[in-house]
Amino acid sequence: MKRVHYLIFIAMIIANSFFFCACNTPQNNNENIKQNVLMTDTAVTNPLFTIAPIQFADSSEKAFKLMAAFNFEAWAKMLADTVVYSFPDGDAVTRTTLHGKNTLINWWKIWKVTSGIQSMTMNAFNHVPINVISQPRDGFPMGIYDLVYFTNTLVFKNKPVGLRMNFSVHFNADKKIDHYASYYDRNVIIEAAGNNLLKK
Repeated sequence: MKRVHYLIFIAMIIANSFFFCACNTPQNNNENIKQNVLMTDTAVTNPLFTIAPIQFADSSEKAFKLMAAFNFEAWAKMLADTVVYSFPDGDAVTRTTLHGKNTLINWWKIWKVTSGIQSMTMNAFNHVPINVISQPRDGFPMGIYDLVYFTNTLVFKNKPVGLRMNFSVHFNADKKIDHYASYYDRNVIIEAAGNNLLKK
């Protein structure tokens, strides 16, 4: 059920991507898009969530860019001590999950050295920041989530590999990130790197 909960969030990203945090689409394409979208009354409310301030989308994107730059010290300052990071390598029970800031940062430092990664560039971000006001299933917290997808261009052995990534990023009361749930095709990275560090 945990996976289902987050998959619903990811589906919302796709459904709302053109309504939030404007894309870099040319103006004429924007006009075509506007002619084929479902519009709702702006007064409609939702008992599950409301739209969250854009600052959380900005903070989320800043954290991803620090991650991509391997600026681990600056990234760590944006994380809660109890941060949880879930990889997309299984279901809600079997997926690899890292617990705690030190564990997460140390994993990334090791991955940078051992994976053969030369660089990462994250761009084309689309954000849907929401404030969940009704208790989610399976004990997930209420509060602020940034539902985000973007392109990550990873370079291994001088060869770039483009990968579209989906994340759910949760913020605690101190506006620190305390949970990452990720959804993307890890096989692309495994093939490019030539190894699967999660199995080591």
